[in-house]
Amino acid sequence: MNDDALRQLILDQLGEKTKLRSLSGFKLDFSANQGFRKFFFSASCKCKTAALLSVEIADSKSDEEIYTAIPSLIERLKKQEQSFLNMDCSMHSMMKMGSYGKMKED
Repeated sequence: MNDDALRQLILDQLGEKTKLRSLSGFKLDFSANQGFRKFFFSASCKCKTAALLSVEIADSKSDEEIYTAIPSLIERLKKQEQSFLNMDCSMHSMMKMGSYGKMKED
């Protein structure tokens, strides 16, 4: 299965009501795991903070193995989105400032 088909499969499984946005052109490699395909999504809050979420699938997985794993990958992605959305906006502000914000406060 090529990357476009796999991304579409993920989006189809997320459903039409999802607020996650696919970041198809996003090409960062934060993983130390070589040999994985990475698909990035964005979750946004009303305070204009966005979270970067991702799904990684091993290149070695067959189409059948991917279809079998998709429900748990989707569940995990939705839980990550919900965790982000359950944080209040003051927590999002602290996340945006990161360690630089803490240094300025000291």
